[in-house]
Amino acid sequence: MVERGYQPIRIELFISARHLVNQDTFSKSDTFCVVSLQQGNSTSFEEVGRTEVIHDCLDPKWSKTIQIDYFFQQRQPITFTILDHDDSSPDKLGHAHTTLGELVGKGDSSLDISQGGTLHIHIEEVRLGSDSFKIRFRGIKLAKKDYFGLSDPYFILSKSVAIGEWRQLYKSEIIKETLDPIWEPFELTEQELCNCDRNRLIKFECYDWDSIGSDEMIGVFEVPASALLVRGAKFEIFDPSNKVQGGTIEITDVVVKKNMTFIDYLRAGVQISMSVAIDFTASNEECANPHSLHYIGGHEPNQYEKVIYEIASILEGYDTDKYIPVYGFGGVPHGSHHANHCFALSFDESKPYALGARGVIDLYRNALNRITFSGPTMLTQILQKFIAAASSTPPQSVYHILLVLTDGAINDMDYAVKEIVSASELPASIIIVGIGKAVFDNMEILDGDHGTLTDINGKKVSRDIVQFVPLRKLTGSGQLAYEVLKEVPNQLVSYMKKFIHEQEHRHH
Repeated sequence: MVERGYQPIRIELFISARHLVNQDTFSKSDTFCVVSLQQGNSTSFEEVGRTEVIHDCLDPKWSKTIQIDYFFQQRQPITFTILDHDDSSPDKLGHAHTTLGELVGKGDSSLDISQGGTLHIHIEEVRLGSDSFKIRFRGIKLAKKDYFGLSDPYFILSKSVAIGEWRQLYKSEIIKETLDPIWEPFELTEQELCNCDRNRLIKFECYDWDSIGSDEMIGVFEVPASALLVRGAKFEIFDPSNKVQGGTIEITDVVVKKNMTFIDYLRAGVQISMSVAIDFTASNEECANPHSLHYIGGHEPNQYEKVIYEIASILEGYDTDKYIPVYGFGGVPHGSHHANHCFALSFDESKPYALGARGVIDLYRNALNRITFSGPTMLTQILQKFIAAASSTPPQSVYHILLVLTDGAINDMDYAVKEIVSASELPASIIIVGIGKAVFDNMEILDGDHGTLTDINGKKVSRDIVQFVPLRKLTGSGQLAYEVLKEVPNQLVSYMKKFIHEQEHRHH
């Protein structure tokens, strides 16, 4: 079964350019843009779409958009090539490179074109309609259908599914003995109401309930779905058998619930802030030893470096300042006499940051010879530092991700679980990657995949925030990022929905 949260998100690119170079002597260039994407593990770029040609224009706003599948958990390099259309072969006017994640994170991006000019990219999510509508109707002076009393009205709402064919959406409660009923509000998603097509016809039928015979029609009206989303709108109803007016129906209230998606939150300004914690316990072996997990004398980056770069190079695209706090645990910083279970790799607690993925690697390499590996493996202080950071920012503006790299099981499990339970109420996710060949069986507990994580006091996590992945189980390029980041979009959305009220606004 495919897990919905790990499906790609379809996005649409709106492309324009300014001040392109001119290749034509007697007129302006006939410009178009080709979009190419590096897919999966491929090292080459494949064309995913191209715009139309706009003639004699150096400031084109192309109307043809490009749709692409976006994966949060993958790094997706993308190239825009600007060309001057020519019957023989097009002339290149320049290109621009970035990643899809960078574009999605910003929403609106301006890129320098290699040969001059600026490319502007606007991103929108292709959505099937995630809104839901809470609607309330009332009747005004409905026709009296009973000889010895007032009507007992109810209504049925249906949508058109084919010419002359209707499908019932909702049936209201019956309100006894009234010609001015106020029915209870009801809620439908946009998909349920109109299949996300607001021009689709909706039929409202009002009946008088009869306890003995068949119910009697009071009146009906048909309108596009969009007409039902206007608070205060009124519609006259008519009996279709004799065209007699049966009263008025008013929409007294419409509440639109916007069910926000991951991209919605990014577009609303939510930043993703990453922190890194690295294991410097003695089981790693001293970094001068070629067998050490921290050995940096070879031609290839070590496992710590591979993980840091692969994850940080993706997450930095969602953080405007790209400053990443980096901490160590389980080691003795030079000048100290005891193992420290949470110290800044910059050795300046007031400035624990590195700039971007490359900066984290540089900070890590510079720190290695200034740390004596020790132990035991304790995570509690790292988690407390992370929780303090996550608690210090407005919850709707920054989502925090902690990347922990460790070569063995932790020795303070009960205390760590207690901190994770606390963190589950914050805008936070925790990614733990097992480095080396150690057995990590008890680390699987933290993942929560085998039961709800519960601390020693019986308190349960309010939501799943931990992803544990042993590196040795992953083989293919890019598989690590996929496995450790695949749950983050759902975790972010689950936090926003659970602890921030759903955005609601009224249509007037």
